[in-house]
Amino acid sequence: MLNVQILAKKVARMLAREGVAPLCRRALAQLRQQRQADAFDLEHGTETGGLEPLWKLDIDSPNARYGERYEATTAQELHAVLEFLNVPVRDYSFIDLGCGKGRTLIVAARFGFGRVVGVEFARELADTASANLARQALGNTAVLHADAAAYEFPPGGKVVYMYNPFSEEVLARVLENLREHGDGSLYIVYKSPRCAPLLDGCGFLKRHAHAPGAPHIEIWQGIAVNARLAAEKTA
Repeated sequence: MLNVQILAKKVARMLAREGVAPLCRRALAQLRQQRQADAFDLEHGTETGGLEPLWKLDIDSPNARYGERYEATTAQELHAVLEFLNVPVRDYSFIDLGCGKGRTLIVAARFGFGRVVGVEFARELADTASANLARQALGNTAVLHADAAAYEFPPGGKVVYMYNPFSEEVLARVLENLREHGDGSLYIVYKSPRCAPLLDGCGFLKRHAHAPGAPHIEIWQGIAVNARLAAEKTA
């Protein structure tokens, strides 16, 4: 199903924001990705690769126009980030907002997180992610076909992952939900962080670090975590 309305709005937003050249580069990148075999999928018997523009998908959400295409994170860069964080993963939830086909969920579950949740508003992608997880027989994972703007975060320690899934309009609502329902130790891992100023100005997050060897991935930490660590150092 082609969602022409989403396509028209996405093209208009990109043209206004970046011009013609970036739009052409994205189209060429998508064609190249569709022709390439994906090493992760070949190894694991999954379907997580490729680029999926939202206008090709069935999305029943008023926020569809604010979403970004699906593109998989590599397992290597996510491993590097999680090792760098060095949190007690069995006591933490890993939450991917805009999880797409679920590659990060597979990696995080195998890394040992006690709970792994993917939130995806495109039904086709959510169904694909669920099928991929079922093939891996991973019991600590779940995929929610839902809008990230309405997701209520679980209590306890959390690593929230985002690969530039949506624009400021949705991220602002996500941050409000996280403020209200996100008690516990918190890290936000944000790849291609186009909306970084919103996180910097939200009042409950602080920039933590760049991911090792990946300057395109930024990490924010909950201020409550920073305060606790400071108190422990002065005790």
